[in-house]
This record gives sequence, structure tokens and C-alpha cells, in this order.
Amino acid sequence: MKRLLTLLAFMTLLSTTLPAQSLVLKKKRYKYDEVDFENIVRRYFGKETTDRVEGIYSVSCLITRTRRGIFSSREKTKVVRRRDNYARVAIIKDWPGTKRDFIEISMSSHDAKKFPIVGEMNTLAEGTGLIYNHIQPDGSLITFSMFPESAELLEGTFSKAWRRTRVTYKLSYLKIYPKTEVMTTRTNPD
Repeated sequence: MKRLLTLLAFMTLLSTTLPAQSLVLKKKRYKYDEVDFENIVRRYFGKETTDRVEGIYSVSCLITRTRRGIFSSREKTKVVRRRDNYARVAIIKDWPGTKRDFIEISMSSHDAKKFPIVGEMNTLAEGTGLIYNHIQPDGSLITFSMFPESAELLEGTFSKAWRRTRVTYKLSYLKIYPKTEVMTTRTNPD
């Protein structure tokens, strides 16, 4: 009890003699350069890569519905939804020995430390196209067949039909980085 009273008296004495500002710890500021996730990915792609699929992409989506009339063979197509440049993703090679060749990482995650894998890609045996499994937030998969339209554009489609209606989802991936010119100058050291 005597020690407790002595400690309280000492603390009271300190609080009256020291200003309150000296007890507040100052936050240290460091002068480090900082990079965000996109800058890390750009540095990765800035090195020599041999695969043309890897890169940073802007994703657009078009959903159409095609209906056939009851007594006619004519089809009517209607655009249900169009979203241009709604996501930025990075497509990179996966670890050797996994079941997938590439992974698609969302670059618009809300948590700065974790970035969700929103898709998996495997190349076809001929190497001309890809099978893309889009992972929904609930864990379900939608499988698209993707083919490169050009060096800068990947397009994939998925169709679902019931009765006289067919809904088609079309994804367009426009490569933002690295551009084709940069890749060709790096591979040809002339």
C-alpha cells in the first residue's frame, strides 16, 4: 500500500512538472520511395518476358440477348448491358506445376495488402487460344473461350441458352502495358 501511494505521488509530481506535449510520441517519417501494386506489376513486365498474354489489361463487357419469335425464324438481338473499362487486371504466369497457366489478378482491390485472383487461364493444345475460368465472388466458375484478336486485344465469349432465348457474354481485354512496340524492340536487339 505504501508503494502504491509513493507511485501515485511520483506520477502526480511528473504530470505537474512536464508539459503534456512532451508525453505524446512523435510519429517518425521515413524518406523511402513507395510503390503501389500497379507499379510493381509494371516493373515485372518491364523485364524480358516471352509470353504475349502477360500484361495489364482494361476489361470491357457486352451482354446481349437473342430471341426467336414463336411463329418466325427471325432472331432479334438486344444489348442488355454494356460496361466499358470497368476493371483493370494483371495477367501473369502462375507457379510451375499448378493446374493453370496464367492467373488474373484484380488491381482494383479495396485491401492494399491482398489482391484477389478473379480468373484462371489455360492455353489450348494448339497454342492459339485460351480457356478462361472467371471466378465469381461466391466461388462459382464461368468458362469463356478466348482468342487473341490482335497483339493488343483478347476477346472471350460465353453463351447460355434456354427455350427460345440465348444470352451471350463477351469480354474484351485491351492491353495497356506492355505495348507491342516495347516487346518487339526488346526481343530484337538491333
